[in-house]
Amino acid sequence: MKPNITGFFDYDGTASFQDQIAIAQKNQLDYICLRSYNGERIIELSDGDLKKILLELKTAKLKIAILDTGIQSYDIYDDRKHAEALDEFKYMIKVADKLKVSYLFFRLPKFNDVIEEYENIYKRLEPYVEAAMKNSKKIIILPVNGYKANTYVYLLKKIKSNTLSLAFDPVAIMMNNESTTTAYRLLRTMIGAFIAEDADHQNVPKLLGYGKTDIITIFKKLLRDRYSGFLMVDNKFHTSVFNEEPQKVGFFKKIFSNDKKKKENEMSDLSKKIFPNEETKNVTIDDILENQIKVLRVIFK
Repeated sequence: MKPNITGFFDYDGTASFQDQIAIAQKNQLDYICLRSYNGERIIELSDGDLKKILLELKTAKLKIAILDTGIQSYDIYDDRKHAEALDEFKYMIKVADKLKVSYLFFRLPKFNDVIEEYENIYKRLEPYVEAAMKNSKKIIILPVNGYKANTYVYLLKKIKSNTLSLAFDPVAIMMNNESTTTAYRLLRTMIGAFIAEDADHQNVPKLLGYGKTDIITIFKKLLRDRYSGFLMVDNKFHTSVFNEEPQKVGFFKKIFSNDKKKKENEMSDLSKKIFPNEETKNVTIDDILENQIKVLRVIFK
């Protein structure tokens, strides 16, 4: 069974839900992910909004792969924040039911030492896991707070629940100064979603295989291990290359001019890689996304 290519396709909330659907249809995908709806947080939507989403998805013959709960990481010892977050999570389970979604993105609370604080961490996580299990939902943990791969390994092995898995992010692992291939070896049986992004050591986005994450090597391991989860194909080029900088004057003008030149060079490089036989064609953010989806389809054919 092949993995499912999906993503939010919302460019951090700047694209509408209709834009997300159009991107998925253009690239012949079966799933999209959801964290907002036309600029509104999912948790703030009315039943009428949820029905609109379902209707638009049905018309487009699409489903939602993963729903981001939007719950941010909080101090593990903050009882009030924990109670609020747990209430939000339980409500998002109801939303997931209405939207016919099985997988929920979740961020771990903030802690310092996973071994020394395990009992407190477990005490906080247990009600989330129980609520998910009770409602036939799966939790995919998003990497946050710079936690090392061993932290997730320790937690997931100790808790031993099929309800919990991890979103494997090779860029985040690399920026933690960890080996992505070693992290994969440790976490390979615990991956529910794979974030298919590449970058250099300065965290500048790169096309798949052109960065420093060893992502092609990891793709080969995913194939070997018959990975059948989600491949998240969102990228950060919309912030690194295509975002518009405000006009600057005076002392900072030269600095921002250098940034603009750098972006122009990056865009030129992307154009040459994606359209090697069309020297005058300028690449767009949609071109990049389409190219990266094609790359994944070739690898996971």
